[in-house]
Parts: sequence; structure tokens; C-alpha cells
Amino acid sequence: MDFLDVSREKWREVPAGGDVMGRVFSSDLLKASDAELLTHWQRMDESGRVPDHRGWYQVLYCEAFAGRQVVEVGSGLGFDGIHFMRNGAKWVFTDIVKDNLETVRRLVDLHGLSAQADYLWIDKPEALLALQGEFDVVWANGSLHHAPFEIARLESQILLGRLKPGGRWIELFYPYERWVRQGRPDFSEWGKVTDGERTPWAEWYDVERIKRRLFPAATVTILDLQFGGGQYGWVDLAVDGTGSVALPPAAVEKLTRSADVIGLPLVSLHGTVQRQAGGPAFRCSSRIWDYSWAIDIGEAVGKIGEDTASNRKWAIDLEFELGSGAVGFILTAENHDEFLGREVVADARPTLQRVTASTYGASPPPRWLLMRNVAHETASSGTLVSASLRISN
Repeated sequence: MDFLDVSREKWREVPAGGDVMGRVFSSDLLKASDAELLTHWQRMDESGRVPDHRGWYQVLYCEAFAGRQVVEVGSGLGFDGIHFMRNGAKWVFTDIVKDNLETVRRLVDLHGLSAQADYLWIDKPEALLALQGEFDVVWANGSLHHAPFEIARLESQILLGRLKPGGRWIELFYPYERWVRQGRPDFSEWGKVTDGERTPWAEWYDVERIKRRLFPAATVTILDLQFGGGQYGWVDLAVDGTGSVALPPAAVEKLTRSADVIGLPLVSLHGTVQRQAGGPAFRCSSRIWDYSWAIDIGEAVGKIGEDTASNRKWAIDLEFELGSGAVGFILTAENHDEFLGREVVADARPTLQRVTASTYGASPPPRWLLMRNVAHETASSGTLVSASLRISN
């Protein structure tokens, strides 16, 4: 049984709305009469329309979606699609489970919205190639994080090919911080933690990891937040240059290379830094803005290829523990004072943290990863656990 078949067996069990009504099997709903189905669905829908669940984003996007073409990845029981169609959207429901789609079709008909809806069963990722026309929005509310990255990437690339230039990619996901809090389990096990014993997969995401899945399409972040007590992440991206996804596989592979920089030459500037088994441990001076240490990433830039990154951003993904104070990470040119991007600042927390520092765009290739103290009269201290350089969109 392949991964989609295993997932299909799980996701015929659909979230029933909000956090109070559990899960329901779409095959059971199909046995109900139209009146029973509609009544039960309305109860589930009302349960999920509370402000801290679906309510906030249904208000946020209601007017924006009116008259727009939206394709939804993983439609479940159609709560979002039906809400937005009531307010003028045109919607394509896609799902890996036929019974889910059949349930949604009945509900759409019962709401008198049939003329605004289409449906597509995803028996394999390539099924998305059958989508007709262009879309203003891709809506992926809690679906793609339940597939391995490469499967989700394949689906994402097909969907990008149907998205209008300047269209929106909107996605709900489980954030990195939640994965860390829950013990950093294997993705094949984390699904059981997040969604029950029968769940075959769950991966963490953040805005940068979603952008990596959409790469090489260029994106601008409209919204990036967490809600539900940190259980959920939300990203809204404007996508431009979607034609670039037609690059041949060899070119995409070259563009998506990364290089570990944790072992490259490390220079102490102010304070101390020592290599340890878990990564470089550092302690800054107590002066705010003092440069603490820098890693010479020139070798990693050469490994990836300066010519490859022409007119593209460079990015470095960092994992670290910060026990006190606050620090900033920046990519710089040969001169440490020549910042090539915005400084990413992090405060001390009791858990592992992840951030991404990047250049502004078509800047010179970076030479240094620089860290500085950004806490007044505090000797910020911690450990850099991992650092990986890549080309970014």
C-alpha cells in the first residue's frame, strides 16, 4: 500500500468542526438523509466558526475572495469553501478521499451553490494536472503538512502552474515550535501525536520552509503568524514569476542545493566562542550591538556556486539554544559592517529555536555569518546547533 492509500484510509475520518466535536467518517455521513446531513453539518460548522478557530480568517478573506477562483487542497467537509462561496467565491474542492468529495458535493447542492463549485479527486499527485483554467488563490488549510516534503512539493509545483501571476498561496500548518515542544519525533510518528493513531505523517513548517517547497517561484510574505496557543501556523504569500517553475529538473536541483557551515572557520570578535560536540557555544560581551563572532561562509558560497545565485537571495537556516539575553544574526560582505540583509533578532527561550537570515536580493554573495549581542548590559549566551546556507526565493 503506497503512502496516498494509507493517507486515504486515515483522512476519510474528517475533523468535525472546532475542537469540541471530534472526528467523523464521511462514509457515515453519506448514509444520512439530506435533512440529517445538513443539520449535522450546520452544527459542526457553527462549532468551528469561533474567533480563535475558523472565525478570524473567514472574516479576513470574505470580501477578498468574492468573485475569485480558488482551488482548495484537502477540502474535508467543505466548511471553508461553502462559507466563501456563500459570499461570492468560485471554488474547486480537491481531496484524496472520494467520500469526502461526495459529501461536499451533496452539501454544496443543498446550499444551492452548485454553479460555483467544481471537484477533483486526487488519486495521485499528478491528478492535479487535470485542473482547468487559472486560479487567484491556492487554499491549503491543514493538508500539505500531512505528506512527505517531496510529495507536497510535487503537488505545490503543479498548483503553482495554475496560479495567476500575483496570485495568493494561503496555508495552515503545524509550526516548528510545536514539533520541538512535542519532543522532535520522526514525522512518521508525529502524525499520531497531532491527529491520532491512524495518522501516517506530519511535518513541521514555517514560512521559509513553505517557500522552499514553492521554490523557485518568487514570493512576498503578506501574513505569517501562529494562533491557537501556538498549535497552528498561518502563511499568506503573494506569488510572482510563477513561470519560473518550468525550469528543468537539473536546474531546480542545482538551485536547491544547500551547504552546512557549522564546521567552517569561526572567528571570535567580542566575548568567547568554543566548539563543542553540540555546536559552537558562545558568550557575548555585555555591551549592546557588540559583534560576538562570525563564521567565514565563503567556502559554502563557492560550493553552491556564485553564478547559480545571480539575481537571487541567499539564506541561512539556523537552529540554536539561547539561555540568556538576545542576539542578532546577519549575512555580511567581506566587511562586517556591510550588512547584506535584515538582522534577525531572537530573545532567550527555554527551547530550541529556528530562524532564517537572508540577503535583500541581488546583492554580492555573502562572506560572513555574523552574530551580535542585542541586549543592554547582558552577556547573551547559548549554542549554535546547526547552520545551513542555500539560495532563497
